[in-house]
Amino acid sequence: LCMGRTRADACGAPTAGGMRARHWWLFVVSLAICFQGVKADKENIVKLTKFNFDDNVKRGAWFVKFYAPWCTHCQRLAPIWEKLADQAVSQDWPVKIADVDCTVSKTICEKANIKAFPTLALISEGKLKGKYSGEATASAFQTWLAEQGVLQDGSPAPAQATSRKQEAPDRPEQKLTSEETRPSATATHSTAIKAVAHNLLSRFPTESIITNIYVYFFIVMTFIVTFYITAFQMLEEEHAKES
Repeated sequence: LCMGRTRADACGAPTAGGMRARHWWLFVVSLAICFQGVKADKENIVKLTKFNFDDNVKRGAWFVKFYAPWCTHCQRLAPIWEKLADQAVSQDWPVKIADVDCTVSKTICEKANIKAFPTLALISEGKLKGKYSGEATASAFQTWLAEQGVLQDGSPAPAQATSRKQEAPDRPEQKLTSEETRPSATATHSTAIKAVAHNLLSRFPTESIITNIYVYFFIVMTFIVTFYITAFQMLEEEHAKES
């Protein structure tokens, strides 16, 4: 039935454009799955921003890491902090493990008087209780939190860990929450859209804004390339019909 037809697509075989489009989509799906896996590994760390900080820390105890993505010490602490968060969730600690990116939420870090990275602070009921200045290990963190009285009796500090020095807060019982910093319930549409876009850019698919920018750029370029491939494929098919 295809005798004398020189074009592969005339016999129902997939065109080169169609194959390239399918390969692009498979690559995009694989990339999204990989980034989702990275995100899932860090989901036990609560991401605090200027949009949700007040509403969260005003209730309960929070052990918060204030950091900057470019900080070498912060990068070394990251896997230890993830381990601590996993431990807190698995043992059902009453204290939550969180972090704040000071390059994104600068106002929060200024309010907490953060002068160096990383800074580890214990916040209870919206007030700064103390700053940690000891060994950067999960067991040392647990010991210090137990000494501050924020762990349940069922989560005692490790016996081999030694007591760590507590750095007194710059202002005793410093209040970190305030009414004026909360997003208004009657915020404009532009403010709401800006907040949603900021949260999406800073939290998905990774925790790095720079990485997310590259990912979104790649996705947009993939759609553009796919569009042109499809358009050229349609033109080729139309030309084949005319010939």
